[in-house]
Amino acid sequence: MVRLLGAFFRSARAAAPSSRLPSRRLYSAVADPIQPVPDAKLKRLGPKLPPLELESPPPDPGTVGVNAMGMRLQFGGMDDWYLHSMLRDSCQCTRCVDQFSKQRNFRTSDIPIAIKPRSIKLDGDHLEIKWANDVPGYDESHVSRYSLRFLKYPSAIPHRGSAGLKRRRIDWDKEIMQRVQHWISYSDYMDDELKFTSAMRHLAITGLVFVKDIPDSREMVAKIATRMGPIRDTFYGSTWDVRSVPKAKNVAYTSQFLDFHMDLMYMKNPPGFQLLHCLQNSCEGGESLFLDSFAVASQIHHWHPEIFKELSQCRLTYEYNHEDHVYSNAWPVFEAGTPDSKQDPHLLHVNYSPPFQGNMLPKWRDYETTSKNIRALHYFAKQLEDERRIFELKLNPGECVIFENRRVLHARRQFNTSSGHRWLAGAYVDEDALLSKFQTLSAKYPFSWFGYTLPGPPYLDNKVEKLETETASKA
Repeated sequence: MVRLLGAFFRSARAAAPSSRLPSRRLYSAVADPIQPVPDAKLKRLGPKLPPLELESPPPDPGTVGVNAMGMRLQFGGMDDWYLHSMLRDSCQCTRCVDQFSKQRNFRTSDIPIAIKPRSIKLDGDHLEIKWANDVPGYDESHVSRYSLRFLKYPSAIPHRGSAGLKRRRIDWDKEIMQRVQHWISYSDYMDDELKFTSAMRHLAITGLVFVKDIPDSREMVAKIATRMGPIRDTFYGSTWDVRSVPKAKNVAYTSQFLDFHMDLMYMKNPPGFQLLHCLQNSCEGGESLFLDSFAVASQIHHWHPEIFKELSQCRLTYEYNHEDHVYSNAWPVFEAGTPDSKQDPHLLHVNYSPPFQGNMLPKWRDYETTSKNIRALHYFAKQLEDERRIFELKLNPGECVIFENRRVLHARRQFNTSSGHRWLAGAYVDEDALLSKFQTLSAKYPFSWFGYTLPGPPYLDNKVEKLETETASKA
């Protein structure tokens, strides 16, 4: 009860308007002041400073507020702060950035710390700045020009854009994936830019696509992979075979059941995407299983934030320890940008691969921490056993699955080698390569990228909510 009352009063204080007068204000260089700036934003500009005198006042009173450190821009639907030094650092003019190589011709360290503008001009949806004390070597003729779009989205791949690391994804389970699974023929994948774009958009949203009608050749997996980006080479090779072999150094190279996992968690940079091309699969068993770990993480964050936080702090060690190769790295189970957020934790990756886990023997681990870790892991593992979450199919020769390695958990049922043969060819592509491909495709073919809709019936948000409610009620 005490905690509930405390939370109530804290939320009430946050929601109520403050009676405290603003401690700092920033005014435009013209007569009319713009609105006072929230303290949280002013922290980036340092102490209160008087308005900066310019050679000529900026146009449109109330759109630009300037002091010696930075400026506030209020136009074209934007309202944000920019430090003068960072604006100068972001100049994209032909003198600052080579227009062919896209490489910069100056260093951040060349910028005077106290750089400031001498004039500011709004030209349509562009901002133009001339500097009073520019980078050495630049005279008064130098003009920095910024488009409104660039100021809003300065990153080459915006993290929260449709192609970014924090892009919008759609959680799925068995029923949803059965409805929305995306298949593309090999010829369309390789030769039809628009259909390839749609496939990549689906991959960005769900983390799982399938290619069919692939020519019967061991070399095809490399061609499919390089269509997305450079192949990630590892000690397994640029491509590799999944077959049952005696005295296997990897459980994947046996015929036994392989539980849900992610590949190469023992490496410092695990591959972002994986491909498995089926060449033979005549054995009894050997079905492939896929599960959306982001959907599980979202459910846990919603219903049990304390478990989510525990798993975001629980670092598991993964190892590959053999005669010729030794690797070891540790990852949190949930890798989130803001794990304490009550709204969106900004999940970046899930890192989970029990078959390749190392030991947890560091002496600093205390009983309470270890017990919390194991309880949280137990809850997470139970969610992965829910059959309603598992999408299962048996790949046929000439079919290839492409999936996001640090989102989609994959597993394999046991198979009988005496009843036939099972042979898959695999490859990896790094996450950076796919983010690049997503971004370039969205720019080249915006209609196919942004206009893409999931196949089948509309996405069933209420169905997912029902599943999560039922699961939480049984916990």
